[in-house]
Amino acid sequence: MNLSHLTLRRLLLDLKPLEGSLIQDASLAQPNTLILDLAKTGGAPVTRLLVSGSRSQSRICITEFGFPSSPDRPPWVERYLLKARILSISLQPDDRILAVKMDKQDRVGSRYASTLVIEMIAQDSNAILVDPSGKIQGLLRTHTSERRKLHPGATFSAAPPQDRALPESIDATRFRSSVSAAEDPVDAVISLCAGMDRNLARELVYRAQQLNSDLLTTIRDIYTEPPFDESPGCILSPAGRRTAPVAYKPLHLSDERFEATETISVAIERTFEDGLKGIEKRGKKKDLLRTVKRAVKTAITKRERIACDLEKARDADTLEKKGSLILANPQAIEPRASSVDLKDLFSDTPATVTIKLNPNQSPAENGEGYLKRAAKARKSVPVLKRRLRQTGETIAELESLSQELEGLEDESAIDAFRTQLVDRGLIRAPRPKTRPGNPDSSGFHPRRYRTSDGWEIWVGRNNSENDRITKTAPRNAIWFHTHGCPGSHVLLRPRDQREPSAEALNDAASLAAYWSKARGSKTVPVNYTEARYVQKPKGAPPGLVTIRNEKTLFVRPHEIDRWNLEE
Repeated sequence: MNLSHLTLRRLLLDLKPLEGSLIQDASLAQPNTLILDLAKTGGAPVTRLLVSGSRSQSRICITEFGFPSSPDRPPWVERYLLKARILSISLQPDDRILAVKMDKQDRVGSRYASTLVIEMIAQDSNAILVDPSGKIQGLLRTHTSERRKLHPGATFSAAPPQDRALPESIDATRFRSSVSAAEDPVDAVISLCAGMDRNLARELVYRAQQLNSDLLTTIRDIYTEPPFDESPGCILSPAGRRTAPVAYKPLHLSDERFEATETISVAIERTFEDGLKGIEKRGKKKDLLRTVKRAVKTAITKRERIACDLEKARDADTLEKKGSLILANPQAIEPRASSVDLKDLFSDTPATVTIKLNPNQSPAENGEGYLKRAAKARKSVPVLKRRLRQTGETIAELESLSQELEGLEDESAIDAFRTQLVDRGLIRAPRPKTRPGNPDSSGFHPRRYRTSDGWEIWVGRNNSENDRITKTAPRNAIWFHTHGCPGSHVLLRPRDQREPSAEALNDAASLAAYWSKARGSKTVPVNYTEARYVQKPKGAPPGLVTIRNEKTLFVRPHEIDRWNLEE
């Protein structure tokens, strides 16, 4: 988040009453966020000050929200900030840098003076605690570039000054010349005036034009007496997202593009919340774009493979000729030969053809093999042509959809776009992330029972759950199913390293009989084996498996106590 100089000046008016406050609590919240709970004497309510040095969402404001603090309070926060008293809060006149001067007295009477330098400089935002000698006692983010080194114990170096001046110090002639020469006066104002941001520059250019006044005079008047009596608030994008907090009512925008707030801190917090939503939306869009581009790449690879197969298939005449030559000259082929040179009977000029052979086959088998390959190739040509055309159409469709996705901004539209791609079969639906062998929230809720000696039993309610129970079962679980009769898959889950008791085996077998078509019988045979010996054949319908090393129990079908999940 970019907090302008004028926004920080408005915020300073809210922070000034905090001078003299005691820091009752100080903690770090992730990522790179300092939380200070400030209280004045006389029973005044606690004020919470938030300072974030996040690269993308840096901010400072008064907040009422709670934040999860770091489990270990850093030593510099404990030693120098906790129970310190704030002496003064000031803002650098030409930049977005605040200084919070503090003083702390320990139990033995020693005093510690320090200054918390808060830099709201876009990606370089930070909060740095400095002692009177200039030594860094602690900070939110270390910085070790050649331009500037910031880390505990180092000597503090101020942020490089801007190559811009306060409006009162700008030469009028130079200013007017630069504005006249610029394509857009807004760009000229930003490049010349310290503490200027694009929103404020647009507002000042608009106000000067509306009042038909000198632009530099208008800028100087705003800097001298900011319009803080106007309601602070948030600038709204055309889509309704809050893009920036401002300390004034922007006249260059329509009323629908501005949301008034009670304080500038509220505007900062609301803009931050929308910023997080924007980051989440951009993440969704980026992931979906990556998925679509991956699908395009996969389709291109598939097209190349089909084209290669089609090229080979078009060589059916050559394969047929080689087969015919082998069958016409079987006597010319030595036993177990891997190749042979035969006279080309189909050529008008004398020529020979080198033919590769399978040494483990007879000449007749080799010849028939070539003819079968030729026939198969001829049949595959129209199929490959159709697949090549369809793949090309898929690639064109995906590339078109990728361009369409680039232009989507609304989060609901992005989610609907993903659903559309999945429904059309252009991309796969994301798989739910679940732990093997555990029920999840996607509709997998098998019946659960507990034996009298504490073993847990799962029973599938349908073929789909039968498959999932079997597929996700631990290898040492015991699997049950009625012999020769449709029924549920039943799993006796391992309780520990011990073998299940005979009572537990009997209970699980009784449940398998109970949840089968043989429930009405007096005695039912039930097969059981370890889950590692249960396999699902490739392409088999849901619920169908093969088993090995099974044993059989003869039991009476009955239901035992259900598992109480609240126990």
